Amino acid sequence: MRSGQVQKVAALLAGLLLVAGCAFPQQGTDTPDEVGGTYYVNGTDALEQEYGGQLIITPNDGSYEMQWIITGVIQTGVGDFDGRMLEGNWRTIEPDTMQTAGTFSFELQDDGSLIGARTTEGWDTEGYEEAFPVYE
Repeated sequence: MRSGQVQKVAALLAGLLLVAGCAFPQQGTDTPDEVGGTYYVNGTDALEQEYGGQLIITPNDGSYEMQWIITGVIQTGVGDFDGRMLEGNWRTIEPDTMQTAGTFSFELQDDGSLIGARTTEGWDTEGYEEAFPVYE
């Protein structure tokens, strides 16, 4: 592709991204009372291994049920808000041979994303995770 064509394609993509960002409401929110839905997850675990996946958050009588699906592993948890911090416990439910558990502490961002730490029992270091609301 010539330089002029590359610039036109870049401008077209930038415009499409701008329109897509305006046209599709996100499921997340910037208020703890309305957090819920599906999130894309990126993180680094206690062993400094990067991972990605999906997080589903379901409000349930003031608490939040969490389910992570990460690289063939399913984890569940329950958390509560303290101000803008969503804190709780998680554990692996599948596969049976990989039973681990820990805690999480995520700060709710103004754009509805959640950013924070995850610990794993038996490890001194903590992981880092970002969860971004999926756009409809």
